[in-house]
Amino acid sequence: MDMSALSKLNMQQKLLILGVVLVLILLLDLYVWPGYLSERNTLAALQSQERSLQAKVLETQAIADHKQEFQDELNKLSEQLSEALTKLPNSSDVDKYLVTLNTLSKTSELNVIQVQPMPEVVKGFYAEIPVQLHVTGTYTDIAMFLFKLAELQRIVNVADISLTVLQQTSTGKAMLDASFMTKIFRFVETTPLPGAKK
Repeated sequence: MDMSALSKLNMQQKLLILGVVLVLILLLDLYVWPGYLSERNTLAALQSQERSLQAKVLETQAIADHKQEFQDELNKLSEQLSEALTKLPNSSDVDKYLVTLNTLSKTSELNVIQVQPMPEVVKGFYAEIPVQLHVTGTYTDIAMFLFKLAELQRIVNVADISLTVLQQTSTGKAMLDASFMTKIFRFVETTPLPGAKK
């Protein structure tokens, strides 16, 4: 319909056409427009969800592509943990350590006078287990014993060494009376405080 045809209509027809147009606009506004907005919002949410899923797929694919590297790293860390637990075990194993001291003193030709385990001292993430030793032997025998002690896989500290000459042997070597404190260590697993962040 062109404008000349519209101008030929009487007022009642013009008002009727205007009324129909207004009803159509109202129907669009009430029914079509809200549905369109709702569908547009749903589409935007779905597109956002799709982008999020694509990012997760890419992340998972990157992990899958580097799985062997992660596995190798995990194996390496497991080996390092195993080695660390050998040096700083979870348990004190005092009995095992006392057997080791006995064996080392015999192979170093020392005479053991006294071996006295002391109470454990907790110091944060680790605990010290002191063991007092009193032995006799030549300087070389004592040095050999300490050298063998230092070669143990487990961490052992030696402190408070006291040497006293007892007598001269027939070969001219001095017999020494030695006492010292050895300390072995164990890992103490700390429990997190309630409410602490992991």
